[in-house]
Amino acid sequence: YAFRAAKVLGAKGVSNEIGHEACKRLGKFAEKHDMYAIFHNHAQPGDPDFNFEEFLTYSPNNMLNFDAGHYFVATGTHPNELIEKLHDRIFSIHLKDKTGIDADPPNTNMPWGEGDTPIGDILRLIRDNNWPIHCDIELEYDIPEGSDPVKETLRCLEFCRSILEDK
Repeated sequence: YAFRAAKVLGAKGVSNEIGHEACKRLGKFAEKHDMYAIFHNHAQPGDPDFNFEEFLTYSPNNMLNFDAGHYFVATGTHPNELIEKLHDRIFSIHLKDKTGIDADPPNTNMPWGEGDTPIGDILRLIRDNNWPIHCDIELEYDIPEGSDPVKETLRCLEFCRSILEDK
């Protein structure tokens, strides 16, 4: 039902939390409906046994909604390494700015430009390679007094634009 409804709405796929059972099951439905099953990560990549490719093997229609902020904090690894490796299996990327694992305090959502997530590197990599990866602003930091979510989303968008205007 979810795939039929998503197709009627013009969506390219249905998103879910990454996990073996979900990837096995939803990949088959995605194939049947000629859509994608798009899987989102949280801190799972911090587990030494976690492997994105393992989940993608269940179906050619399984894709990633790669959360670069969670990945960065969970692994301490620059997200671009994984993006370069799996770019053809990444449908979208959740962008947020977080403090790194060695920061004080660690793993804290920050206004964009104040954290450690290499947002600029990620955006430039996608732009320079002309990869068809959607990048989503994930507004997770506390909204400052006197602002609102719309203003803060626009602030994040301007942050992205300023990065992409620099060559």
